[in-house]
Amino acid sequence: MSANFYLSSHANNHLHPHAALLMARVDDLRHASELELAWIEIWSASTMQKICKRLGLRQQVLATAIVFFRRFYLRNAYCDTDPALVAATCCYLAAKAEETPVHVKTAASEAKTVFNDMGLTSFTSDNHRLAEMEFYLLEELDFHLIVYHPYRALVQLCGREGGAVTENSMEQKAMMLEMDDTSLQMAWFIINDTFRCSLCLVHPPHLIALAAIYLAFALHPPASAAAQILAPDTPADAAALSSSNVSSRTRRRSVDMTAANSGAAAAAAAADLNGTAAPPQRPDPIAFLASLQVDQSIVLEIVQEIISLYDLWSQLESSSSNGSNGGGVSSPVAQQLGVGASARLASASGSSSNSNNGAGPTGTGKGTPDDKVISIIRRMQEARMRELREERSKQAAARKVG
Repeated sequence: MSANFYLSSHANNHLHPHAALLMARVDDLRHASELELAWIEIWSASTMQKICKRLGLRQQVLATAIVFFRRFYLRNAYCDTDPALVAATCCYLAAKAEETPVHVKTAASEAKTVFNDMGLTSFTSDNHRLAEMEFYLLEELDFHLIVYHPYRALVQLCGREGGAVTENSMEQKAMMLEMDDTSLQMAWFIINDTFRCSLCLVHPPHLIALAAIYLAFALHPPASAAAQILAPDTPADAAALSSSNVSSRTRRRSVDMTAANSGAAAAAAAADLNGTAAPPQRPDPIAFLASLQVDQSIVLEIVQEIISLYDLWSQLESSSSNGSNGGGVSSPVAQQLGVGASARLASASGSSSNSNNGAGPTGTGKGTPDDKVISIIRRMQEARMRELREERSKQAAARKVG
């Protein structure tokens, strides 16, 4: 494994522009809408999560499996393949790549159980098909099985990475970003959710980790910046704050500088008395993020894509005809963002007016999100088969004429 991400196959072969992702979906877009294809991406990640859970595999294995799935369909179409078989094979291969292998019979059996629960009874537990698909998957992946994930960048930025404790390591950790456990867990949840879209094919993992940190701080502002980020409680407070903005800012800055200088002087004096060096102070979170040598516009673009993902996810959940889940997204991040209310309202108001054209969201079947996505995939495959039959008929007719 390459110690440098920029020298790895991940950085040099598997980061693509958005245009490449659109070109990969040309065949699928003839039989489905962009919204439906986004739903397939969300469904595939949720499906592999269920399979890995039944196999007892950890989160990193699941992330690797989803990346394999995304890379495979960068070169193939959903309508030409069996996404269920590909998803099961990606879980099986990712377990090997992450050095937690499972037996092929177990992988096939547990995958069949998951798909049977979804109503996809056509999936077979024949392990020979899964083993054969593994070779096709390896070929499509160019045998590049080492994947970098944002989790490692997240723990490194927060100074939570394990290892031997030395004086240098303690100093380095003290200079990293300070995040409380709640914010760190929220950033981890956000990274989990990013695998429900194609961000891993476009952006390096450290930029995705930074976007997760930005979004986590937006939900749980750090203590040092909470007073600056949080808005006043009432309009009267806002008016009073604006009228005394200049004077209070100057006074607050002088008080803060005085307190900081006195605190640093006290720490230095105590260190001199004890004969030890003063412990380094953690940098301010906002100043730390601003000092990073990254393009902040790209990070904000990733943040926007993550928020859009939650909106798409909510539309998939809220359009269930039975309404058993209430239209809510199971992610705690989406719940804190308040995503989903507008999608549920639009779904309820538009369900009676939209016509069923066979390619829009209203023509995707009823029931659970699994039912809708499976019906989308079946419709796409059937349309593709008709298209291929028509092409063969035209070719046969052309040969007779010739």
